[in-house]
Amino acid sequence: MVAVASISILGLGACSAHPGTAVSVNGVNYSEADVSDALSQYAELTGQPMGRATLVAMLPDALKFTQLANENQISATDEQVNEFVASLVDQGRIHAPSGDLSPVLTEILRYSVIKAQLDQMGQDALAPLAEDYKEIAATQQVDINPRYGTIKEDGSLKSPIFGDVVDASVFTADQTGGGAGAGE
Repeated sequence: MVAVASISILGLGACSAHPGTAVSVNGVNYSEADVSDALSQYAELTGQPMGRATLVAMLPDALKFTQLANENQISATDEQVNEFVASLVDQGRIHAPSGDLSPVLTEILRYSVIKAQLDQMGQDALAPLAEDYKEIAATQQVDINPRYGTIKEDGSLKSPIFGDVVDASVFTADQTGGGAGAGE
């Protein structure tokens, strides 16, 4: 709980100390320009847009798997990511990139390379990796620009609420008996 609170507090202030930073993961800053490059490439590859907040939320999760792979000798090189992309192009699932993949999009796609290898492992091999992943998730330091939201206890991103915007979950909780006034 304390770790989550400190992550949330850092999320409110740390990125504002580094103008132009969208997210910082374990001290590595990813700029708004990095995010823009990845979003442009994603749209080029898929023909579909992705929201900035979605990509910003995906990056720390993808980097957890990169760290897991690095610590457990699971190979997920940039070359393997490029081969994965080429296979998707060959299958007609995406368009070929016009140049090298951006570092942010490479990290997000690296997750797919790692997951494919994890999916081929037996339960005996996965059990210790699951414990390693929990430790990585618990210790990962994420600072998110407040424009994208804050980190919730489960590590997911909570969208920001600006000005007079009302959080609709309050009304849902009231209707289901979970809000203020329930049981009165």
